Amino acid sequence: MQYTLKHVAKVLEEISREGIEGILIGNTCLNIELGNKFLEGDLDLFVTSLSPLTESARIIAMAEEKGWSTGTTELGTPSITITVNNIDITVELYENIMDFYIPQEILDLCLQEYSIEGNKIRCLSKECWIVLKARRGASQDLNEVSFAIELLEKNGIKIDKNKLKKAVEAFTEDAHYIYERLRSIGLKI
Repeated sequence: MQYTLKHVAKVLEEISREGIEGILIGNTCLNIELGNKFLEGDLDLFVTSLSPLTESARIIAMAEEKGWSTGTTELGTPSITITVNNIDITVELYENIMDFYIPQEILDLCLQEYSIEGNKIRCLSKECWIVLKARRGASQDLNEVSFAIELLEKNGIKIDKNKLKKAVEAFTEDAHYIYERLRSIGLKI
């Protein structure tokens, strides 16, 4: 089901009241940069206020108390589904665990804030979104990056190559692989 940035802002406000704050890291970030009025899918939130893994029991208890549905992400961290204006929106809660890792440099470099009716939406810039997808390296992820680059170019939105390079370099051990994956889809840095 489709929803708007107002819905996103309301969901983030609701969970913030419960002590869950963070930065959007998924496709929502790209959709915001593209100016899409309607969004779909889950919200991927990199939580900065607590540990979704070690505090999962508390998060689930709080969500159930509020009447929200709960589930788990592919990493085993909690997800919460909140209804805003009759639309269910699922927020998947992530943190640095196992192979899922976002360096602090990425968060500092690419944090963008938007104000929607007095509520803040914090998300990563398109450059860091591209790097995170390329780091995963699955063919589906690279196809998404390739398609996103086409959309950005079509809409006259430039990619900051310096920011992109700094984001790649934040993954010191994986930088070579990330550069290769980006080159494989025609993105020259």
